[in-house]
Amino acid sequence: MDRVVLNPEQRAAVEHGDGPLLVLAGAGTGKTRVLVNRIARLVETGAEPWSILAVTFTNKAAGEMRARVGQLLGGAAQAMWIGTFHATCARLLRKYGHFVGLTKSFVIFDDDDQMKLVEKLLKETGLDEQVSARTILSRFDRAKNRGLDPRTVKTGAFDDVVEQIFPMYQAQLAKENAVDFNDLILKTLALFAEEEPARSLRVRFRHVLVDEFQDTNRVQYELVEKLSGATRNLTVVGDDDQSIYAWRGAEPRNLLDFDRDFPDATVIKLEQNYRSTQMILDAANSIIRKNRDRHEKALWTEQGGGDPLEVYQAGDERGEAYFVAQSIRRLLDEGPYSPSDIAILYRTNAQSRVLEEHLRAARVPAKVIGAVSFFERKEVKDVIAYLRLLSNPAADSAFERVVNVPARGLGDATVDRLRAAARSGVGTMLDAARLAARGEVAGIGTGPRKKLHSFVELLTGLNDVIAQGASVAETIIQIVDRSGLRGKLEADDSAESRDRLDNLAELVTIASDFDDESDQPQSVDAFLERIALTAPADQSGEQDAVVLMTIHIAKGLEWPVVFLTGMEDGLFPSLREREGVSEDAALEEERRLAYVAITRARERLIFTHARTRRVWGEIRLQGPSRFLEDLPPNVLAEPPRNQRLTPKAPAIVDGNWSGGARAGSRRPGYVGGSRPPRASHDDFDQRAHDDNEPVYRLDADSPPPKSPFGFRTGDQVTHTLHGLGRVVAVSADGKDLKVIVDFPEAGRKTILAKFLRAAEDQLN
Repeated sequence: MDRVVLNPEQRAAVEHGDGPLLVLAGAGTGKTRVLVNRIARLVETGAEPWSILAVTFTNKAAGEMRARVGQLLGGAAQAMWIGTFHATCARLLRKYGHFVGLTKSFVIFDDDDQMKLVEKLLKETGLDEQVSARTILSRFDRAKNRGLDPRTVKTGAFDDVVEQIFPMYQAQLAKENAVDFNDLILKTLALFAEEEPARSLRVRFRHVLVDEFQDTNRVQYELVEKLSGATRNLTVVGDDDQSIYAWRGAEPRNLLDFDRDFPDATVIKLEQNYRSTQMILDAANSIIRKNRDRHEKALWTEQGGGDPLEVYQAGDERGEAYFVAQSIRRLLDEGPYSPSDIAILYRTNAQSRVLEEHLRAARVPAKVIGAVSFFERKEVKDVIAYLRLLSNPAADSAFERVVNVPARGLGDATVDRLRAAARSGVGTMLDAARLAARGEVAGIGTGPRKKLHSFVELLTGLNDVIAQGASVAETIIQIVDRSGLRGKLEADDSAESRDRLDNLAELVTIASDFDDESDQPQSVDAFLERIALTAPADQSGEQDAVVLMTIHIAKGLEWPVVFLTGMEDGLFPSLREREGVSEDAALEEERRLAYVAITRARERLIFTHARTRRVWGEIRLQGPSRFLEDLPPNVLAEPPRNQRLTPKAPAIVDGNWSGGARAGSRRPGYVGGSRPPRASHDDFDQRAHDDNEPVYRLDADSPPPKSPFGFRTGDQVTHTLHGLGRVVAVSADGKDLKVIVDFPEAGRKTILAKFLRAAEDQLN
């Protein structure tokens, strides 16, 4: 094993023989290198490639692992099982699914499919006014992640709805020969209760290796235990400090208690980091060490110190976004960074909008990852539904989606009658449509009959295309053309319709790439499985753009420069209550999230936060994140800070863009003003902490009042001391009218209206 340089701990993990192995791999410590080289070592010491199963959590990670194993072992890598939990289970169920009620052509319901099904069931039962489909699906998901029937998990809220809807939901999945993501694993587990598949599966794999083990849930853990039970050759690699998915069922205790469940396990710690500077690692270590429920470890590197970390405080979220955009513009102009070297991370998706706006204004190419994914766009979902219906005529949900796409004049009443006919025993909704086209369904007139006949003929013709050996890409082209989708979008000739056509063209490209992956004809079923198992992080592409994403999606990725935004208590860490989770446990997960975010950066890390932030139309005073308090002073930039990142443009809020800290700044490394106190007498206070003028609470929904001096919100005014500014708000009453004004240099000030005058020049 001299093909790569391994440190002593990595080598020990790679060369471990039989028996359980726990590798505690800190961020950036080369865990993929260890897994890949361990797999190669196993083959070199006698393990058959087909007897090795390596499980990851993303398609991207699986692809990288497969490619790297291929570089070491050549064609032998093709015989290995390397994939995500869901892809692995789907593959097993294609072979053994008939033991648990599935045919080989079963389909996988993604999140949108599940949502639409539950929405339909709630509407049919008259329960849609009581509860949302998302709430019910969340109940299903949490229970299934633990291997439980949702009806047995009582919370007191909507238990009766879950009791009624869940069996209907599962019955519809069974009718459509479909599974959801959870059922992929649960049905694979169910195979072990059947003698014939259980006998085969228990000895199918000689070695099982699991990446990101801290992210497994209860049923995933049970699955790998059963698959490795005969040999006990189970290798798990993970980092309890990066366990950030408890909200979706991950059980950190799977990793924390591994050596309890496998007392003879060898435990190896990887702590040498190959990604980040020591400054960045010191920051990460200082935050995570406050967690109590963890394996003790500390990251270190041979790289040395690195650039100090920077913290910027803005007046509000617009000022924060302006600073980030101008800083990135400066980095790109002065080099050596390109857009794809930079990431902007945030705690919640809602933070991306204002950042996008300012990046666009600064001419910075940017891409949001994890918002509406490509495969969730309407026109793409429509074509996928056609494919599902062609693959599985029992897919009533797909039928309902496309029967009137593009619009054919088939209304809800016709669909309702078809649904009723299907339930009366005639079969599927497609069967009912065939009968209706022949006039054999009551209540459907001549006009709808003709339209249903055309629709049925369309599907028959498309099935003939598939039967004649058309590729998946050609099948999609035929769907777009024959259905009338292309004609409808071309006739619209709007910017939106052109975008939709571009998306359909991209879907054909994706299908073409899929077709080219094999010398053998690829099936529609296999294509549907591929896209159903695609995650948002797998769609990031190679575009040269700054990426914006939540920290959860960023896990496993890295960039030379990272901006970590919204570092405010209540935002990050989030302090909201979580069902069934103690305050301490929630804070520990938030601290792990901060550790993940910090360790995404290789060279430079910039924290930003705002003194005020608009939430639900209200302006709230924000305190700096407690995680900033945890940073050791030696890792922060001392004022005066490095000027290279500081924008030259004037501030739009609270700005000292030249980078010097104001008098009274309490902490080195802070720029743009001193930090406000953690509490304020008024959540709407937008001023510097040393501004003693009272603030007036204003109704954000009311029209801006006009003062006796003629001032309205948005007007430009001048002040003898502060110069030119823009009116932010005007109090509607009071003898001494007060106006809140945004000044480029002084920030926001509350000033008596009599001391202001209208400005003739516009504020730039």
